[in-house]
Amino acid sequence: MAIGQEIFEEQDKVDELIDLAYEAEQNGNIDEALNLYAKAWSLYPEPKEKWTEAYNTAKYIYLTYMGIQNYSEAKKWLNQMIKDNNINRDYDGDLEFEIGKYKYETGLYEEALEFFMIAAKEGGGVRYFGGEDKKYREFYKNPEKIQAGLVRGKNKTQVKIQNEFIK
Repeated sequence: MAIGQEIFEEQDKVDELIDLAYEAEQNGNIDEALNLYAKAWSLYPEPKEKWTEAYNTAKYIYLTYMGIQNYSEAKKWLNQMIKDNNINRDYDGDLEFEIGKYKYETGLYEEALEFFMIAAKEGGGVRYFGGEDKKYREFYKNPEKIQAGLVRGKNKTQVKIQNEFIK
């Protein structure tokens, strides 16, 4: 049996906690959501990377921290996603897209663009950009506009990018 293919008997409990965490997050109860996600994460036996679904659980936690702009915690969970991906995931561009978002939000625009390009290449085009803040797709599709000035996102903020970040 391949690594990550063993039966994890607690997965139903993990799924239930994740559903409750998602509901709490949607209701604006971020601390409660993070506590529920942490409980779900704690149910995975070590090494956690062994379990295929651990990637998704780590991703939910990462996305929650990204949503509240806590990039230091988001980075920790992004690194966990990388560990999980290295053992269990097929290469499809999802991880690269999330790395691109993290790089974008932390001001590493050149690196963000590189990861978005990999995600688009490996993930079949711009599918990962759907349902995301429009600023990521705008940034990916029109880097010349970025260099010249602005990215317009759903939140109507403007991001100025210094020329040295764009090749």
